Amino acid sequence: MMEGEPDEDPPCPGCSCNLQCPYIRCVECVPNTELCLRCFAKGFEYNEHKNDHRYTVIKNDFKLFDQGWTAADEVRLLRAVADCGVGNWIDIANQMQTRSKQQCEHHYLKCYINNRGPILPVLEDPWITVHPSPVVFKLSDDPPRPAVGSTQQTEMSGYMAARGDFTMEYNNYAELDIRDIDFSEMDDDLEKDLKYAVVQIYQNCLRERQRRKRIIRKYGLLHLQRLSVINRKYEHTIKAWLDSLRVFMRLLPPIEFDKYIEGLHYEQELKNEIKQLQEFREAGITRLRLGRMFHRLKLRREEEKTKRRALSDVLSNIQDQTACQQWLQRQAALESVGKGMPISLPSAPRKCAPPLDIIGMPGYEKLNAREREMCALVRLVPQSFYEFKTLLVNECKRQGHLKLAQARTMIKIDVNKTRKIYDFLISDGYINKDPLLAPIKNTVAKL
Repeated sequence: MMEGEPDEDPPCPGCSCNLQCPYIRCVECVPNTELCLRCFAKGFEYNEHKNDHRYTVIKNDFKLFDQGWTAADEVRLLRAVADCGVGNWIDIANQMQTRSKQQCEHHYLKCYINNRGPILPVLEDPWITVHPSPVVFKLSDDPPRPAVGSTQQTEMSGYMAARGDFTMEYNNYAELDIRDIDFSEMDDDLEKDLKYAVVQIYQNCLRERQRRKRIIRKYGLLHLQRLSVINRKYEHTIKAWLDSLRVFMRLLPPIEFDKYIEGLHYEQELKNEIKQLQEFREAGITRLRLGRMFHRLKLRREEEKTKRRALSDVLSNIQDQTACQQWLQRQAALESVGKGMPISLPSAPRKCAPPLDIIGMPGYEKLNAREREMCALVRLVPQSFYEFKTLLVNECKRQGHLKLAQARTMIKIDVNKTRKIYDFLISDGYINKDPLLAPIKNTVAKL
């Protein structure tokens, strides 16, 4: 048997079971900590070993000396020879279970007796199997490239992947405060101090812009879709806390913050499971199999309570005809939803915006009383209304009439506002929509 090879497989410190290949060996702990795959997947920590240490995967499925014989087969053969003795090939084959008497004898004599070479063959560098700790946000990923004017670009604050910058900066109009600053020899001390203070404020604004961009790049906040997918797994644990916890991002590196969030998530999962086990224990249940049955019966009991509550609602509303009809409509809608049928829910009435105060706005003096009232109700700047009116009237004079569809192609505003302007001009006789009607009203003087 090879020197340093243990007689038996070492136990896992997490579950005390004998380690079977493949298993995990920590490369940072001294001595190396070895875990089974199940304990490694759970993030088991033992003494100085942490679940974010680097590790390597131990596997004995590679060949050492002869084709068809893996390292695991070599270990079993040497153990069988040590137990049964050289020459007792029948018992050795029975202990091997996967090799015949002739195969065991031929391989042992060939590799360990007749053609004895180096103790172990030279293998590749074992460090190629070392895996780093997981990284949630890969900062080298190609950034998203949303189309110009798309919803995704708007959500990303106008991010431009080619430049690695944003169309809208933090305090985007800060440059307007310093564009007219001019230092001259005629300035007194107070004016110089004031100008220095404005420049200092602008420099602080630039530092804040860089700080925000650094946080966005460092924590991968550009990938909104990836963040939404990651947040889904916190649906039943810490989803309500995520927005509040993001404030503390700046205090921790990205990986440490992700570990902190995962720790809270795992803690809440444990609390939920403990709460469920406590509920089972209060109900006198001591087996998980019975706990699943208890959960199904509990859901059935809740459904029965809902049905009894519905009957009590009917009895309480039977005297009031209006209340009874509302209850029946609600029950019919709930039943339709339960069957997967679409239902039409009444939409909430849309709240109308108050009239716009247009007094003193550009173009106010060019409009008459009715046109001013129209602009206030439509919430339109008087100068814009005047330009739209001139455009539509001139087009109507050129063609002899004007359709609503033509007006909508000429005026690039909300279609509802275009309709109101179009109806107003027709009602006042500025334009007409039918070429057979009387000519339009002479509006040259008014315009």
